[in-house]
Amino acid sequence: MLQALIVPSKQPPTARRDYTSLRASRARGRIEAEILALYIAGWSEADPHKIADATAAEYVLDDAFVGRFSSRSLPKYFEILRSRFGATAPTAQNDLAFALRGPLDGSSAEPIHRYWREAPHLGLTGVTSITVTPRGVAGDAVAYDLNMACEILRSGSSSVSSA
Repeated sequence: MLQALIVPSKQPPTARRDYTSLRASRARGRIEAEILALYIAGWSEADPHKIADATAAEYVLDDAFVGRFSSRSLPKYFEILRSRFGATAPTAQNDLAFALRGPLDGSSAEPIHRYWREAPHLGLTGVTSITVTPRGVAGDAVAYDLNMACEILRSGSSSVSSA
């Protein structure tokens, strides 16, 4: 007759919980990837409403040359860009579009993603650090490469705080 030999385990059975947390982590990653994709698409179209749709309530865009903006004040950000560059050439909505390429470094699972940021029609280039949460993009800090376009951007009125 066969008897079952039960060997006590030092670890409690946690396989079910591990799979659950793994699924939750993957779902959170997918949500954050979708949020980030919407945010990037909004910048590529210079669409402040699409950008705002991807942001969390605490969102702040921090652009050292233009100012600080909340999701509600993003249209003002684009108005400032248009007014500062409109003095040198007429600027259409698509001229204000930014291409974000990356992420530049690190894992895509990190909460802060760094992207190369370029507005080719304006001549602006630099790096942006985007903080992504499951609730939406919480922050975006912009640093520009210094060039003539930055001088135009900087020469406007002093920075604005609309956050």
